[in-house]
Amino acid sequence: MCTSILKVIQNSFFTLLLTLLAGCQAVTYPDEKIASSIQEICRKEYGIEHVDVKIVGRTIGVFLPLKKLFTMDVRHLVVSGQVENLESLFEPDPEAMNQLEDVLFAISRVMLSTDRPIDFYELRASDVEGTGLELVLKGYIPDVRRVRLWDIPRSEYRKRVIHELKLNRPILWEKPVRDLFSNIGTMDAGELGQRYFSVPPSPETVSGFFYDFLTALKHKQSARVELVAIRSHPFDNLQALVYAKVRETFERKPGTPPSLIPYSSGTEFEYIFIVQPAVTEYKIVHVIPFHYLDEMNQLRPVSFPRELALYQNIDAWSERFAVEEIFLGEFLALQLNRRVQGLLTVDERVRLTINLARLQFIFRGAGKEAAALGEEPRFELYFNFVTKSMQTAPMTMERVIGDEDVLYVLEAALREFVLVIRSYRFTDYDRLELIWEPAGASQAFKISPDELDLFRRKKRELQQLLGATSHLPSHTS
Repeated sequence: MCTSILKVIQNSFFTLLLTLLAGCQAVTYPDEKIASSIQEICRKEYGIEHVDVKIVGRTIGVFLPLKKLFTMDVRHLVVSGQVENLESLFEPDPEAMNQLEDVLFAISRVMLSTDRPIDFYELRASDVEGTGLELVLKGYIPDVRRVRLWDIPRSEYRKRVIHELKLNRPILWEKPVRDLFSNIGTMDAGELGQRYFSVPPSPETVSGFFYDFLTALKHKQSARVELVAIRSHPFDNLQALVYAKVRETFERKPGTPPSLIPYSSGTEFEYIFIVQPAVTEYKIVHVIPFHYLDEMNQLRPVSFPRELALYQNIDAWSERFAVEEIFLGEFLALQLNRRVQGLLTVDERVRLTINLARLQFIFRGAGKEAAALGEEPRFELYFNFVTKSMQTAPMTMERVIGDEDVLYVLEAALREFVLVIRSYRFTDYDRLELIWEPAGASQAFKISPDELDLFRRKKRELQQLLGATSHLPSHTS
């Protein structure tokens, strides 16, 4: 993450920790009030009106929609897909960082004084008005308790929080649809068409049903459309599909004949919008309704062709705020990747001796699905090296691990691995596999936890550790 963002986050954590260290709290937020309590604290104490909260398993997710996340406005680059290195372009907006810090306070207060077992939090601060970029923070709640009790130093705690900068494309895809419905009742049909559609709506582009909905707005008062559900999915080139289920409430203006509005207030409708980028943002190009009016002016569902299978597929489409349960093994793998990357970046020997180095930790076997498949929990370390002393890329694992500069890097990575695993007292894994993965078939070593513990206690050298492992001629994930 770029230096400016990281510095702001570290300062926020420092202030947060001072607050957490101030004193103990009783259990004041029962299970059923966790989400509403976070939202209430944000609204009443910090003036943050819109915060979404979801709990999945032992993970709590919080979504903070922001009008602006960074000071620079480069939305046209993001929409066009021309941005490659996102982090180098932005300085964090001070107001956004203040709100992020406030929401962190709210999360910490509730998660440290609830009776529900929650292990992880994920805070997503997202630019929903412009770029769709979001800052994602993931933390392990027992780490917060440990630093509060001075069991780990603040510097170590900062290393344990995962922070990522991502592009949330569903935010961009959904925006014209969300804005369209939120402005029903405040704009007329012409204004809505000009603002949110690539060309003025017509029965051919938005369907006769949706076109009638737009033109009938002039016969309604107190009109309001509530989004019941919304999801999105990539479609063709830069286009995307946005599914929206809405509930419309209104009052008929006096003298409006029933034929102009042949359904009652509170009726729910479903649509699929096709959106595509237009200069700086996405706009609507087509609308597919899930309903039509028959010859008797009665509302009927559309029978879609089987090949579209829209109803069957929509549940698998993306949401702009979706929470997946975080498991400790996976969290440690992410953390290890950041730690090792940080170590190697500042190591002068690595800079002088290594031309190419790829190291990535992955944890396999977490969650109910993996358990149901009988998958053994394990860590995997994928690696590939080309040192400056190598004339050509290595063709065998033996040549790779026989290079002293490669061994130096692997030693640093494994030292960090055993220290982190030990500090978390994590034992729920069967082995660590070192997997050499060049362009061809991969090869692997598997190392048991007992051998790793001997390595941690410096009773095994790295060469002895590799020699004592089982050499697998090939590997499949």
